[in-house]
Amino acid sequence: MSTDYRTMDKISFPDLFDGRLERFEVREHIKAAETSNTQRCLTDGRNYLWVYAECDGTVGSMTRFGASDGSTSDFTVGMRGLLVGGNAPERILGAIAKTFDTYIFSEHEPQYWGFDTQEEWDLALKKIAEEGETKFHAEIIKYVTGGPNDLKPGTIGMIQAKIAKDLVTENPGLVSPDKKEELMEAIEKVYKADHAVVIHLDDRDIAAARMAMTHEDDLPQA
Repeated sequence: MSTDYRTMDKISFPDLFDGRLERFEVREHIKAAETSNTQRCLTDGRNYLWVYAECDGTVGSMTRFGASDGSTSDFTVGMRGLLVGGNAPERILGAIAKTFDTYIFSEHEPQYWGFDTQEEWDLALKKIAEEGETKFHAEIIKYVTGGPNDLKPGTIGMIQAKIAKDLVTENPGLVSPDKKEELMEAIEKVYKADHAVVIHLDDRDIAAARMAMTHEDDLPQA
C-alpha cells in the first residue's frame, strides 16, 4: 500500500538533496538499482520517502511505500527497526515543509488534485462517475443488441454486460434510454449477489491497517 504527496509550492528537485534537510536528521538513501536523476529517496533512518522529478526539474510527487511492497524489500532489510506496513514518513514530510516553507497534501486531500475544497473535489468526482456510467451504459446496450462494442472478454464490464443481456431477455423494455437507471441498478444488484467478493476483517487486521495508515491525515504544515 502506498500514499502519494505533493507540495503546494514548487521546489527544485536538486535542492531537496543538497543537505539542508540534515538538520532534521533527514538524508538521502542511495539505492543503486533505483536511484536516478529523476527519482531519489529520503530517509530519517527508520522511514523513507521516494521523490520524483518533473520535466522542468522541480519536485513532482512524493511516495510513501508500505514496507511490505516488493519493490522496497531489500531496502527495508537495511533499515533498523522498520516494521512491515509501518513506514510513516511524517518526520521527513515535516522537514521538507519547514525547510521550504510550504504545505504538503496527500492524495486523500482535494488540494493534491488541484481543488480548493472537498465540495469541489466531490462534484468533480461525481461528474466523472456520471460520465463513465453513461459511456458504460452505451456499451452495454450495444452488446445486448448485438452491435460492435469496446467491452473486453474476462473483464468486470463483460460480466456485467452478460448480466444485462439476461435481464433484457426477461424484460426487453430495459433497453429504453429512460430505463438506464433501472437497468444499471439491476445489474449492480445481481453482480454484488453473484460475483462480488466480501472481505471480513478481524480486530488484528483492522489494527494492522490502522498502523499502516498512521498520521496520513495529519500532514505537516509550514
